[in-house]
Amino acid sequence: MWHWLRFLRRDQPLSVYFFAVPRLSLEIMGYWPIGEKLPTRAIVHFVILFIGVVTELHAGIAFLQKAQITMALETLCPAGTSAVTLLKMLLMLRYRRDLANIWLRLRHMIFYGGLDRRQQRTIMHEHSVMAARINFWPLSTGFFTCTTYNLKPLLIALVLYLRNPKQELLWNTPFNMTMPELLLGSPFFPLTYAFIAYTGYVTIFMFGGCDGFYFEFCAHISSLFQSLQEELRATFQPYKGYLKLTPNQCVLLELQLRDIIIRQNAIFALTSFFRKRYAIITLAHFVSAGLVIGFSICNLLTVGNSSLGALLYVAYTVAALSQLLVYCYGGTLVAESSVELSRVAATCSWTLCAPRQRRIILLLILRSQRAPTMAVPFFSPSLSTFASILQTSGSIIALAKSFQ
Repeated sequence: MWHWLRFLRRDQPLSVYFFAVPRLSLEIMGYWPIGEKLPTRAIVHFVILFIGVVTELHAGIAFLQKAQITMALETLCPAGTSAVTLLKMLLMLRYRRDLANIWLRLRHMIFYGGLDRRQQRTIMHEHSVMAARINFWPLSTGFFTCTTYNLKPLLIALVLYLRNPKQELLWNTPFNMTMPELLLGSPFFPLTYAFIAYTGYVTIFMFGGCDGFYFEFCAHISSLFQSLQEELRATFQPYKGYLKLTPNQCVLLELQLRDIIIRQNAIFALTSFFRKRYAIITLAHFVSAGLVIGFSICNLLTVGNSSLGALLYVAYTVAALSQLLVYCYGGTLVAESSVELSRVAATCSWTLCAPRQRRIILLLILRSQRAPTMAVPFFSPSLSTFASILQTSGSIIALAKSFQ
């Protein structure tokens, strides 16, 4: 077991951390983009989740028609998450080759891009460890939430049995889905229960893989920008204390600056290419996460003194916020690391250079200030966006509490 989780330690090689969590999650589901053939388990998991989404939405609509608002929200909350997961599955298949190309290009930049300085290797290792640990957090919170959902009917049945062993127990499924009566009775109920429970884990691992791929990419792009910062500092380090550079030194410096700019442009191009492939996924995730947080807050305020129900919705809210944090923190890492490159360039000893080299440095600063973003229509994922979401959620809770 610990062999699969060794990326949580700090003493492993860089290759162990590189896309560790998304690769583990997506390979289990069959959606890891590297490889020629699409595994059969990918189609099987898509069909399983599709059945789960359709039956869950049908059950939620039925509860709404009966004016059972609490049950409807409890049903539509996981249904919305699963529906977005279906969309992610389709887009992961649609952009399978593009994502494989992105992974290979990023891997080449990190492992074979000439990042041989000790500071650069340290930056890569720290960012890889951070990405693995942060990606493991929403996966583990989602797994805990799904397990809570799956164990809730069993725990309720156990409590009722301990109170009165003679009464007939009423068995419920983990998620509210419209199933044929035949499958809800003996001897098929255990299989139906296992099927419904498994649909939740398909959602969790696809979220962990798809969202983890996004954050892992952002973390490594940030590390590449920081490596360029170290490269720029090292370029000017030999000329510390100089009053003026010779023509030969200016030519050498210009070649080094051109190499930095070429790599910067390659990072910009790769980031733009990735952002376009993930635009729909990012937008759909934020919309669904907002709805899930709203549903969870409403459910949390209506469960009353039910400690198990409160634990369930608290876990669901934490899982949704963790997934949002992954996107927001990733967008912040990319933008801030690029802007920091412009600050490093501005603080270098550019006054030693000839006018030609000064213009190159100026272009480098201007290009870095126009930082690449992970923006999608209507908003840009960042920590400020995440703070606004938290503030709005807190305001909604306070307003709802005032009416109780």
